[in-house]
Amino acid sequence: LNAYDAIYYSGESNSGGKTIAINLPNDERVQLKKGTRRLQLKNVMKAKFDKILVPIANELITPEQRKFITFDAFFANTMFHEVAHGLGIKNTINGKGSVRTSLKNLSSALEEGKADVLGLYMVMQLHKKGELDGDMKDYMTTFMASIFRSIRFGAASAHGRANMLRFNYFKEKEAFIRNDNGTYTLNYDKITKAMNDLSALILKLQGDGDYDAVEKLMKEKGSISHQLQKDLDRLVEKNIPVDITFEQGVKVLGL
Repeated sequence: LNAYDAIYYSGESNSGGKTIAINLPNDERVQLKKGTRRLQLKNVMKAKFDKILVPIANELITPEQRKFITFDAFFANTMFHEVAHGLGIKNTINGKGSVRTSLKNLSSALEEGKADVLGLYMVMQLHKKGELDGDMKDYMTTFMASIFRSIRFGAASAHGRANMLRFNYFKEKEAFIRNDNGTYTLNYDKITKAMNDLSALILKLQGDGDYDAVEKLMKEKGSISHQLQKDLDRLVEKNIPVDITFEQGVKVLGL
């Protein structure tokens, strides 16, 4: 597990959503035998935090809770998201084979959802042990703001679908409320329970390789409501970008 500054993106990495952290390889056989390597791209994270996440929070998070949006929390949440990818269930417990094979086209979205909530769970446990600084509200509030950021990637993205699922699940569990002025207020006590419940649900679905149950869950909670879409449209009106683009190459270097 290491942190780096990225100096150049090319190929698939420079198309669509720009990666801010990496956990590879994806092959669960290699993961179980050799483990995974995790890369945190700190300068790219900082660019997304400054140019996207903070402006989103200023528009959608209630003013009283905006002070809890911090880069350290964003970095930690992202880092433990990647750690969570390397942990968890790789093969079903009932002989259906690997989780990825059993859940087919829904595997990636559910895996991203698992990494998000288990990552926050690990942050919470380390914070309790005094291993992470700051207020736990920093991590929770930054986590919530980042849901809005990632939902904007859309249903074609595994990250986008995972965040739609989590937003709707957290809403059902009253982990936040939408205020009349269009901002959102977090209920920190209920976020903890929602996080634990969703983690348990996803791990069970993965362990069982239950495609039908995952499909049902995604149909029920994997879409954007009319009200949420209106709130996301406000971000467009404020000219808050969905993602960053890079100016790079020999021209930028002056060569």
